[in-house]
Formats: sequence, C-alpha cells, structure tokens
Amino acid sequence: MPKLSGGQTVIESLKAQGVDTVFGIISIHNLDLFDSLFSSQDTLRFVGGRLELGCGFMADGYARATGKPGVLFTSTGPGAADSMGAMGEAYFSGSPILEITTNVEQEFIGSGKLATHETKDQLGMFKAVTDWNASIPEVESIPDNITEAFDRFQTRRPRPIELEIPTDLLGAVADVEMLTARQPDIPQGDPNKVEQALHMLLKAKRPAILVGEEVQQLGGTQQIVELAEKIGAAVVTADGAKGAFPEDHAQSLGQIMGNRIWGKNPVQEWLGTCDLVVVLGSIMPQRSTAGIGLKLPKDIVHVLLDGEAIGKNYDATVPIVANSQAVVQQWLGAIGGQDVHKGSAFQDDITATRGNIRQTLEETWGNELRVFETIRSVTPRNTIFSLDPTVGASRATRCLEIFEPRTYMHPHGWLGLGFAFPAAVGAKVGKPDNPVVCVTGDGGFQYNFQELATCAQYGIHPVVLMFNDNAWGVLKGFQGDRFGEARRFGSDLVNPDFVKIFESYGFEGTKVTDVKQLGKALENAITSGKTHLVEVQTPDGFGALT
Repeated sequence: MPKLSGGQTVIESLKAQGVDTVFGIISIHNLDLFDSLFSSQDTLRFVGGRLELGCGFMADGYARATGKPGVLFTSTGPGAADSMGAMGEAYFSGSPILEITTNVEQEFIGSGKLATHETKDQLGMFKAVTDWNASIPEVESIPDNITEAFDRFQTRRPRPIELEIPTDLLGAVADVEMLTARQPDIPQGDPNKVEQALHMLLKAKRPAILVGEEVQQLGGTQQIVELAEKIGAAVVTADGAKGAFPEDHAQSLGQIMGNRIWGKNPVQEWLGTCDLVVVLGSIMPQRSTAGIGLKLPKDIVHVLLDGEAIGKNYDATVPIVANSQAVVQQWLGAIGGQDVHKGSAFQDDITATRGNIRQTLEETWGNELRVFETIRSVTPRNTIFSLDPTVGASRATRCLEIFEPRTYMHPHGWLGLGFAFPAAVGAKVGKPDNPVVCVTGDGGFQYNFQELATCAQYGIHPVVLMFNDNAWGVLKGFQGDRFGEARRFGSDLVNPDFVKIFESYGFEGTKVTDVKQLGKALENAITSGKTHLVEVQTPDGFGALT
C-alpha cells in the first residue's frame, strides 16, 4: 500500500472516481489539500471562485450540465457556512454535489475552546441540506467515504453530500489502500409493481407521461421518447425537467406549470381528462403541482428513487421506488414488437392541445412569447440556459422552447436568487463547446457578480442576458397586486453601470431597449465566444418589452 498524506488521498480518490474538475477557495485550513492538488493539475482542473456560495452554484451548474457530480472544496467554519445556500438548493432540486470541507484539528472538535474557525456543530449544520454527511476520523478512511459518496450519487435520488476532514489529517501520512469506482447497483423496481404498471399503461386509452428532475440528472430521455412514440402517449415535464423531453416533439405538451407566475396553461385541466398519468422521476412539489391546481386522474403510477416523497401531494395507485430509466427500459423490453399505440384520435387531441397552449400564450403573453422566440432563433439547439427566479425566467418556463436534456437549469428547489450566473460558469466549465446563456435580473445578478473575476482568471465565457427594471421585479409586482401601487416599499433598486463593470474585467457589454436589438446583440455575443453582457432595459416591466 502506498504511503500518502490525507490531502494526496483525497486527490487520488477523486481521480479514481473520474473527477476532472473541482471548484472552491483556498484557505489556511486546506493548504495541504491544495499542495496535493498542485501535483495533479494535468488531470484535475481547479476553478477558484470568490465566495463559497458562488463556488457551490458553480459545482451545481457543472453537475446539471454534465450529469456528473460537482465537487467543491471549502474550509472550516465560515467558508463551509457560506456554501450552505448552494447546498440547500442542490438538495431540494436533486443535484449531486460533493463538498469536501475541513474542520478544526481533531483535538479541538467540540471542545468549545474557539480554535480558529471552530464551529459549534459543523456536521450538524450540514445535515439539513445533505443526503448524507460524515466526519472522517483517519486518513485510511478517506477512500471508503469518497467511494461511498459516488455510489450514492448513482443509486439514490441525486442530492449533495458533505465530507469533512480535520485539518491536521490533510498533512498526516499513512498506508492507504486506494479503491476503484464501484459498479453501481441501479434500483430496478419491484418486478410485480413494474408489471402491474405496464398492464395499466397498455390498458389506458388516454395515457400521459410526466417527466421529472431525476430523469434530467440521471438520464432516460431516449427511452422515454421511444416509449411515448410506441404508445402514443402525451408527455409533459415537471418543474426542474424542462428539456428532459424535447419540446418540439409531437407528443410534447411542454411544462405543467400554470397560474400564479406561470400564466394560464390549458394542460393543467387537460391532464385531468386522461385516464392514467405515469410520473417518472418527479418529486411532485406542492408549489408547482397541487398548489397551483394541477389536475391528475385517479390512476397514477409514480416512479421515484425517493420513496418517502411518493404520495405526498397525490396518491399513487402503483408506487415504484426505482430509477426511472431502468423501469422504462423494462417496459420497452416487455412490449417488444407489439402494436400498443393508442390510435389517431388521441394523437389528434394531443395535437389540438398543443395548438391550444400556443394560442393561449399568444393571447396572454404575446410580448413575452416574441422575446423568447427571438432568443431561441439566435441560439443554437445545444445552448445551455441558466436562469434566476425572475419575471423573465417565469415566462421562459412557458415561452422558451428547449430541445435537449440538461440545457435548462434554474433553482426550482429553494428558489433562491443568485444561482444563474455562477451556475452558468460551472456549466461552461463542464460543457465548453456549448453556448451558455445566463438569464438574470439586475438584482439577482448582484448576488454573485464577483464571479466575473473567476471568468477573467480562468478564461470561462458565458453570456449574460440581463433584464433590468431597477427593482426586485417579482416582488414589486406582488406588492402592487396585494397592497396597491401606492404601498410599494423596499422593492426599488439603485444599480451601477453594469456595462462598465463588465468592461473593468476586460469584457464587453451592450445595452438594448427592444426585442429586435436584443436578438442582434445576443447573436453577436454568442458568436464572439467571449463573456459578454446583453443588458435589456425594461423600465415598464418585462411584459412591456416589444
């Protein structure tokens, strides 16, 4: 067995799992880890940010764009605490991040002596926002814990994991048995329930498939397309799964969200006219299903890796705790060459509903639809969009067509601002050949605009499309609706000159005031291959942009 330091063991264990990129910030407590990383720069890329929150969102964006876990290095106490917002978003959205952080020296953990950055209960701090976390007591245990983390990423609902290592262990040397990556045992689902669900699917006259965020992260789009075409089922996507089924496909009815910030959506009532809905990999959050009036039929097949979430908002006729891709593959194998298509009448209804959805958008969100059709017309099919929870993003949910998995990401878990830009940076690191467009507002961008320095330092080039209304736009609208225009308070913003900020980092920016200018500026920004701001002035609100 080789003699390795704790820092070397971490680096070699990550490489054994196929990790090629880590995000984070150097600190007094992780110097030994960074010294070990220094010797592996040819195989393990480091991207250093300016705040752990931004670094965490970078790791999340990398994970969502690539399908591989994002890896984050932080440090004891305040550094670790600054990542909590990103870890919480990843937890509730179902995104895999491995955060490796330090703790104080072993002799001081839990001592209350206030060693540098000592935290009352750092492990406990992370328990609320991780699927699993652990404190590693010895160098020899590092490979086991890292291997366990990567196994969990593939066999459980994707969620963040935190491993903490006392800082003195990173420099300690021991005889270490290195481990190779495990072959994951992908959950296939109970055979009897899988068969029962297939029988219901074949018997149904009006079946719909609802695709969720686990499919977005773990895969299965190709198999679901094949199943939908064989059966002639309608397909909708849940919050967090936009693009997990191509929205220009004849079976697609787009996203299920409607009412509240998502506008009128005919599919919400139409799904209630189906006689079966097969839910694949969606946790079915209340705020974007039952909470907005989504109608589903009595018979529901719910396939999900997180069995505890099944039945929370809708009763499941057949609950299946499994990987959705694996279950669909089982169904396809059982169907074989049988003719199981539901016929032309149901397909005609799906087609008519597609037209009804489009007509409703034209009537209610005509300007918004034109904005996003312009954006789509100048962005390649494989463009990755990273969005903050802004007025513009809520319209993009319905108005921006997405064609490929992992090309549309937003904070659908905690719904926190500040995600879009650093996540776009992480996505561009993971998918350097894809155009990446961050869609944000003037307020949300300022949560993490310090990561422009990261772009400049490491040559990372996403495009920023900012809709600037000099306000917390969503909240300003809510205030006006609830309390009246005269009682708006705390929702207006005084902003800097964003173009000059970009220029100070060696980048460029363009201000535009209408849709035609937006399209041209965005096309030029993407063609340039450089970090570029397209700032859209919307003083009268996003819906007034023409």
